[in-house]
Amino acid sequence: MRKKIRLEDLKEFRIERKVFDDKTLFAIYKLMLKGIVKTVESVCKEGKESVVLSGKDSNGNWLALKIYRIEYSNFKRMREYLAEDPRFLGLKKDKRATVYNWCRREFKNLKIAHEAGVSCPKPIAFNENVLVTEFIGEKGILAPMLSDIKFEKEDAQLIYEVVLNEIEKVVKAGLVHTDFSAYNILFLDRIFIIDFSQAVTFKHERVKEFLKRDIKNINSYFKKLDVNLEDEEKLFKNLIKVAGLK
Repeated sequence: MRKKIRLEDLKEFRIERKVFDDKTLFAIYKLMLKGIVKTVESVCKEGKESVVLSGKDSNGNWLALKIYRIEYSNFKRMREYLAEDPRFLGLKKDKRATVYNWCRREFKNLKIAHEAGVSCPKPIAFNENVLVTEFIGEKGILAPMLSDIKFEKEDAQLIYEVVLNEIEKVVKAGLVHTDFSAYNILFLDRIFIIDFSQAVTFKHERVKEFLKRDIKNINSYFKKLDVNLEDEEKLFKNLIKVAGLK
């Protein structure tokens, strides 16, 4: 018989209480009741708009719990992206509802990307402002960002080519990441693309602008590593062809 989980037990987690409001604690509690999360271990990464926690499932597998902060999220930016996404029409305009849908949006985008073979964390579940995914790292420690690793020129060239291949996979999945950069790529035994909350479908009116920006960001980063870069306009035209856009 499974041990009964009490809401009060959440306060005993080895995490700082100030990370959450009561509604967020209850959202985690419901994920535990469903058997998706068994334990929450520690804070792995803390940003202005979100916090990433490590946790485990009932089989002892590591999980990542991304918690969107309600009070500190960029409500205006989120609303702009959601309003132009046909999957999220008729949304309530209050801040909490916007953040909840932002979390749901990242889950949907990750699901599309993962099923298309993109190297990204596997999405597992979401509840309100809590997103649960596969943990990319070892023993509760997140894998480093690409921007934090020093590579030899030959290795950097290989990784650049792999990154370009992943961009193409994302486009083939019907998405444009919109924030493709060395800060949103983790490196373990291979690269993993993260943070799909801003990703847009081809129906977005600024999709070409975002695609050009992703290409420019990646080339700007790898230029510093002295790799042989692909021409940005050539890359853009090829990806537009892959996407079937005019």
